Amino acid sequence: MTRIGEVCSSNWKRLLSVTLAALLLCGLPLRAQELAIKEVGLPPLRVEGQPARSHTQGMELISGKFYVTARREDVRPKRALLLRAKPSDTDWESWDISPLDAKGEVTSLDHPGGIQSDGTRLWIPLAESKRDARSVIRAFPVADIVTGRRLKPVIEFPVNDHIGAVAVSIERGLVFGANWDTEKVYVWDFKGTLQRTLRDDELRVRGLGVVDGIGRRAGLAVQDWKMVGDRLFAAGLFKTPESATVPTASRFCEFERFLERDFRRRSVTLPQQHATELAREAMAVSGGSVYFLPADLGATNRVFRVSLAELTIRATTERPAATQAP
Repeated sequence: MTRIGEVCSSNWKRLLSVTLAALLLCGLPLRAQELAIKEVGLPPLRVEGQPARSHTQGMELISGKFYVTARREDVRPKRALLLRAKPSDTDWESWDISPLDAKGEVTSLDHPGGIQSDGTRLWIPLAESKRDARSVIRAFPVADIVTGRRLKPVIEFPVNDHIGAVAVSIERGLVFGANWDTEKVYVWDFKGTLQRTLRDDELRVRGLGVVDGIGRRAGLAVQDWKMVGDRLFAAGLFKTPESATVPTASRFCEFERFLERDFRRRSVTLPQQHATELAREAMAVSGGSVYFLPADLGATNRVFRVSLAELTIRATTERPAATQAP
């Protein structure tokens, strides 16, 4: 190699090193910096011994078992299900949690949502499958979730809106409910008494909610969320008022002091997995990991596990103005 060639090669290597360093500092995606995601297999879905298909909604981990809410899609009328399994199981346990009317008939509340346990009870919203619909929030004792037994709530209260996900603050005795596209966030106490409703600018500055028309804004439509101590973790899709998701729409957000004016919000964009948005449906936080269940349940099922610490490190504080729609 000539002297000129050696100089050019040296300069090129130096330029490449500087460029890579800049990319790392700016947090741009590099192969070496990809998020470590582990796939965990779950058993095929069968109900009463027959193959079944259900639309995933919410997820929680309790004592190493996955609890999943889903709407069964292959029967009419559609039914709200609570499912439970460990990765090593060969089948799911299932309970039909569809609310019944006074005559014992199945109601139109076939859409269970995002769920969370308060340690002794599992809180589940059940709604009609449409915007501006009605819901009922129910809490079931975890100890009573026994195979073959119909579940009976110990707490129940109605809501005149479609509630798609609930999060539970054990320390404050509060239940947070996100409605369709997170246009509103309701806060109740454990008795079902409404304490507060967040909307419009209160949600805009938190980067939440998708609204068209007056108060138009883009933001995160919460699919599932969990309160852990004083931190609220939310997962969902970033959407525009035209109901269009942006490329790589999945977001994982962490809020500290969510209800306070000096709240702190951090967010990380999640990569797609097998051409599927990771935060499209259910999410759970447990044992230092975050679990995502983005697909419907059927013959083959899996969750994706990510380190909560790694997500926290990657998360960045976002300016509220960036969430406003054009």
